[in-house]
Parts: sequence; structure tokens; C-alpha cells
Amino acid sequence: MMKRMHDDPFHPRHYRDVRRPVREASTLPAWCYISEAFLRREHECIFSRAWLFAGRLEEIPRGGSRTVETARGKIILVRDPAFGAFGDADRLHRIRAAVWAGFVFVCFSRRTAGLTAWLGDMTQRLASHRFAEFRVVRRRHYTVRANWKLIAENAMEAYHTGTVHDDSLGAQASRDLVTRGHWDAIQVFGEASVAVLPGQPAPFPAVPSLSREARAGTFFTTLHPNTQFACAQDSMWWLHYRPLTPGLTHLEVGQCFPQTTTRRDDFAEGSKAYFHRWDTGIDEDNAICEVQQAGISSPFHRPGRLSLREQAVHRLNNWIVDQTIDDGHARRRIDAPQ
Repeated sequence: MMKRMHDDPFHPRHYRDVRRPVREASTLPAWCYISEAFLRREHECIFSRAWLFAGRLEEIPRGGSRTVETARGKIILVRDPAFGAFGDADRLHRIRAAVWAGFVFVCFSRRTAGLTAWLGDMTQRLASHRFAEFRVVRRRHYTVRANWKLIAENAMEAYHTGTVHDDSLGAQASRDLVTRGHWDAIQVFGEASVAVLPGQPAPFPAVPSLSREARAGTFFTTLHPNTQFACAQDSMWWLHYRPLTPGLTHLEVGQCFPQTTTRRDDFAEGSKAYFHRWDTGIDEDNAICEVQQAGISSPFHRPGRLSLREQAVHRLNNWIVDQTIDDGHARRRIDAPQ
């Protein structure tokens, strides 16, 4: 029978198996996915300190504003004419805000290092995509009956693709990237775009400036804590997962193309293949995350071992422990010296 939440769920002894090397490690204890107390700790130690993704700069009208939901509540992004962010209830309360490649980030802590330090070498690794020249063309919103971390874990391994996506995306092979900063990544191999279903030719060309590494496959990146950038050769999409309760998550999926692509005469027709693939994959991933949540909530659940194809999941779990558990082994703590 599952080891239920202890009187002190934050005692380091409960996380020793998570800290082991991936060949010996187990997943996070169940209460990390079902406990109100653990979600409160995440808000205190993660969401109140981290740089949080808040959309695209081009979505904020010049001389105007845009209201955005974050894990810490609503904020107002403004460009009048300078760019800035404020609390929704009080425009006098300014929030730290920064932009990288057209993507907007905010931070509620004055102690956290700047966005450049947070992103680490991601900015160089993804530079050849030239995301500043992309435009968001579509958003979809979902309410997923699963903990936000299950969505993050699912997005960071290709192990599940041969089963969960057997009849759609199909099995995918990947490699893990060594990263610096508060991000992790895998790369799914293949010079053909995975932004359309297998067997379908990609209607749009690859970004001409891509590096050799970027041409070789699609980067699936986690920007800690709660955003994924999926970077294909011809497009990109993000997953932004915002916890509502321990077992309920708001998922936003944004989809972007180079502006030159969006101006093509055949964009409306060609983009249908991308939207179909994205909708298909997201629906299947959401469904399996909800099944996982039900299993974790069972009194018979026990933490499981990890596959070698889940090394990025292991790193993600350890990043969570770094922020929430004082065990003396943190490697990437938010308040650690940069």
C-alpha cells in the first residue's frame, strides 16, 4: 500500500530516492501531486520567486495594455510607450518584467537574478530560430484534471510516444541536452518537421537561419517552472501550465510561425495540418495525464522507477526538490548565487 503523506512531508528523508542517480531513482512521492500543503510550498518557493512566462510582446498593443493570468494571479502588461508590468488590482505595484526574442517574462521577487541569468545558455542554443521574427497565430485553453507537474513531465520525454501516440505521432527517438540555467531540454531527432503528423509533408519551409544542430531535430524545452517551448524547424508552440488546485491545471497552448510564413497566400490552408497535429497530440497527452493523476491518487500507489529515457523527468523532479526541500543537495536553487 502507498506510503501516505507524513506529518512532515517536507522532511529530506522522503526525497532520498528522488535524489539518487537516474538508474536508481524513483519519482516524486504521491503527495507532491495531490497535497494542498505541497502546492502552497510551490507557490511560496517557486512561483513567487521564478521568472514566469507571460506571452508575446506583439500581443500588447502600443500605447495599450493586456491582462494576463499567471500562477501568482492576474497582471497587466503595458506599452505606453515603455514596456512594463503591474499588479491587476493596483497599477502602482510594479512587477519586474523582461523580454527575450519577443517572449515576455515577469518575476514577483526582487531577489531573483535577472532573466538573462535565469535562461542561461538557452538564448544561445535557440538563437538561430530567430523567434523575435515569429508571430503568435493561435491559442487554445484546456482545463486538465491533473497536477501541473504531470504535464511538465509528459512534455520532457519521448518514451511515451510509442504508446500514447501510437496511432498519431508515432514513436520518437530523442537525446538529452546538457543545459545551464533554469531550463532543460531534449531533442527529438529528424530533419522533417514534427509539427505535422508523420507521413504528411510540411507545407511551410524551415527557418533558413537554423544552425546545424537545430536543423537536426525539434527541441522540447522546459523553462522552469511551468512552460515548455517546442521548437521545430518551421514553427514553435508553447505549453503554459498554471496550477488551479493540486489536481487541476489550466493549460494554454500558443502556436507561432515566422512572420514571413504568416504572410504567405497559402497560410490559412497550410496551417491546418499544423493545427490538426497540435490538437491531436495535446488531446492525447491531456488524457494520459488525467489517467496518471487518478493512479497517483489511489491508496495503492507507490513511486515508480525511471527509465533511462526519462532523464529529463529526473532533472525536473530534482529541480522541484531543489526549491522546496532543504536537504543540503540543491544544485539549481532559485536563490543560489549566479
